[in-house]
Amino acid sequence: MASMSGKEKSVEIQPELILNIHYGAARSKILQTAVELGIFTHINEGQTSVEKISRVLGSNHRAIRIFLDALVGMGVLAKARGAYKLTAESKQFLVRGESQYLGQFLTGTGIAQDGWQHLTHAVKKGRQISEFAEVGHRTTFFKELVKGIFPTSFASGVILGKKLGVGKTLKAQKILDLGCGAAPWSIAMAMADQASKVVAVDFPEILEIAQAHVKRFHVNRQFEWRPGDFHEVKFEKGTYDLVILGHILHGEGELPSKKLIKRAHECLKPGGKLLIAEFIANDLKSGPELPFLFAINMLLYTDGGDVFTTKDLKRWLGLCGFKKTSALAVQYPVTVMVGTK
Repeated sequence: MASMSGKEKSVEIQPELILNIHYGAARSKILQTAVELGIFTHINEGQTSVEKISRVLGSNHRAIRIFLDALVGMGVLAKARGAYKLTAESKQFLVRGESQYLGQFLTGTGIAQDGWQHLTHAVKKGRQISEFAEVGHRTTFFKELVKGIFPTSFASGVILGKKLGVGKTLKAQKILDLGCGAAPWSIAMAMADQASKVVAVDFPEILEIAQAHVKRFHVNRQFEWRPGDFHEVKFEKGTYDLVILGHILHGEGELPSKKLIKRAHECLKPGGKLLIAEFIANDLKSGPELPFLFAINMLLYTDGGDVFTTKDLKRWLGLCGFKKTSALAVQYPVTVMVGTK
């Protein structure tokens, strides 16, 4: 067989992968702009043509046509006979007022996005960007973040509660939510088991946000608040049925994570469960893609944060005394590792 020339090889191997990666930033900005303009909400309300959307936004007809067609090409809108329609995903996640609306998350993380311009420096130096080390900057970011990620974490918490049997086989649980954020995981548990009691721990300015969400879901009486750093706040040993670490370990890194797992073990009753929600990589650390993209966030914004594998977490749980471990898939892209004492 004749060998293939360099010219023939260049035709056979196409740059599609490289160009799709390059235009990823464009897709992200287009989606963010669509949310800011309320495109998906307007279409859901019946504004399905270029003319109608141009009118409601007071915008240029050509600009709206080009923009809507880009959203169709990206797969977040569909089009038939000149009318634009929502896809199942855009209906559920991109329409204002829907329970799992992601608009605040997609448009409210500008502080984090700004840091990506420093990626080359972070890769060379191996250090988080200096601005994010400032307490005020971090506080502003986390106040924004916990509100933005509430819908997807709450949905994951509802799924997790059903898989664990909360409110059915697991009743009247005493729950410790470490670094609770806006409390999506523990609110889901409290709603599933009205006899449960939650001790929620986070910094005072974050607990204010959690308290607002707890009030919104009418589970106030089930919550007790402990402000402070979850590494330092005192907890009762051998007292809790469930301990929740919802998206905490990736920001801590390996050694602090092991210490938190050990501390959680001490707090649990025999038979109690530690719930660790994370973006988890496969054991070969070859995929899926999203955990590794998320790990770049940890490089930019933390001193030691990272993503971990199922094998990593199972080993740490075993070393800390947990007798049984399992992995539960909840809402993409989250996996919950369950350690039973």
